[in-house]
Amino acid sequence: MRIYKSIIIIAFLVLGVLKTEAQRGLPLTRVKEIAAPGVSKEKLYRKAKSWLNSEDDVKLDRWNDNDFKMEATRTMTYENSLVLENIVLSPNAALRTKGKMNYVIKVTILEGKVRIEFTNFVHEAAYSRYGQISFGQILTNDKAPLGKCFEDTKWCNAVWNDMKSKIAKDCAILEADAQKKFD
Repeated sequence: MRIYKSIIIIAFLVLGVLKTEAQRGLPLTRVKEIAAPGVSKEKLYRKAKSWLNSEDDVKLDRWNDNDFKMEATRTMTYENSLVLENIVLSPNAALRTKGKMNYVIKVTILEGKVRIEFTNFVHEAAYSRYGQISFGQILTNDKAPLGKCFEDTKWCNAVWNDMKSKIAKDCAILEADAQKKFD
């Protein structure tokens, strides 16, 4: 009987943790794979390094010549230009979200292809005289995390999704540049 109670308690704990994770969301990640059949790993690696070094606001942080892997960081600016009707906000709320979005670019060279992963997106609002609203790590869920934004919930969620939209555009530009480099 004690074993059954223990199993039931553990099951409830596990389900509670999973439910909490589902509500919180997972870190936003984008992956792009570029096929390059017949091209050596060494040549793809050199091209990848050249591509990262040629991009503005990208800093190549680490690389491993033996494993054909590299990691870079990118900083993109974020400005909120959302206008939602019939929502009352504190003065200069949009200015308080202005800042930067930092993220990591991981490149792995595989046989005949390049795998590019964009991950760990973090929003940091710049300090302004109006204060700041930093959303922190960007997750996959559609709603802004509780406790990050103390404005109207609809506006906070719209800003959250605007950030994800701008991330997608920024990554798409980098993906297109990478595709050109490997063609």
